Amino acid sequence: MRAILFPTDFSDIANNAFLYALHIAKSIDAKIYVLYTYLEPVLSATHGGQPELLGEVYQTIELNQFEIYKKKTQALRAIAAEGGMADVELVFLFEEGPVASVVKKIVDREKIHVVVMGTHGESGFLSKLIGTNTVNVIKSIQNPVLAVPTHAKYQGINRAVFTTLFREKDKSALREMLIMSNAIDAKIDCVHVLHNRNVADVLLQTEAWQQEFKDENIEYILLDEVESVENTIANYILENNIDIMGVVKRNRSFFDRLFNSSISNNLAFHSKVPILVFHEEK
Repeated sequence: MRAILFPTDFSDIANNAFLYALHIAKSIDAKIYVLYTYLEPVLSATHGGQPELLGEVYQTIELNQFEIYKKKTQALRAIAAEGGMADVELVFLFEEGPVASVVKKIVDREKIHVVVMGTHGESGFLSKLIGTNTVNVIKSIQNPVLAVPTHAKYQGINRAVFTTLFREKDKSALREMLIMSNAIDAKIDCVHVLHNRNVADVLLQTEAWQQEFKDENIEYILLDEVESVENTIANYILENNIDIMGVVKRNRSFFDRLFNSSISNNLAFHSKVPILVFHEEK
């Protein structure tokens, strides 16, 4: 059975992402590990204080966090039931520690296939767009991460974009994306931006991919670059009502440029379109 990890802080943004996790879990017959993490404050026993009370203080903090956790988990079960997905298996985890490091531990321990999380952040342009915790998780694990922005509303996933350079290393990510898209009968647009490349070479690569994936519901789209590769992709996604985008995190520059552009179209794109981030196969 496949497994999805859903880190949450029980906010509205996280609950919105939970709907994506539920629908994907139901479509690929996966269970969801719902993870809530908390951080213990750093307390010190000052000179003349009562260090023996520190243990009790920490225990009280943990109990308070656990009480909040228990109440909130019932709300998630209610969301699943209201959506007709009460049959999706939910496993609730309560762990102390920073989000990214706890996620890494759970991913390894529970053989997680994909991480789904809401996007929100605290400071900095990149953090505000996709969230400090989300960025840290993407950097710390090799598994795919689905980042669901605040204004993305689940209305089914009918059409997905997979951005590619037609490299051998991109194929494993595409195959992973096909598992989900085939389960929900979604079409994938394989999008390539002609960025200073020989068109004849690209056409040869496209034909090779068409042959290799000839039985799949994939359309191959070659786009002329407008302003930048990132904005060309963002424009295509917005103009064609794409429900989700898959991207291979090849290197920092492409990934950072994809998220750092302040052009209005990119802001609209980042606020509405979930992004499935794959790590490059090594």
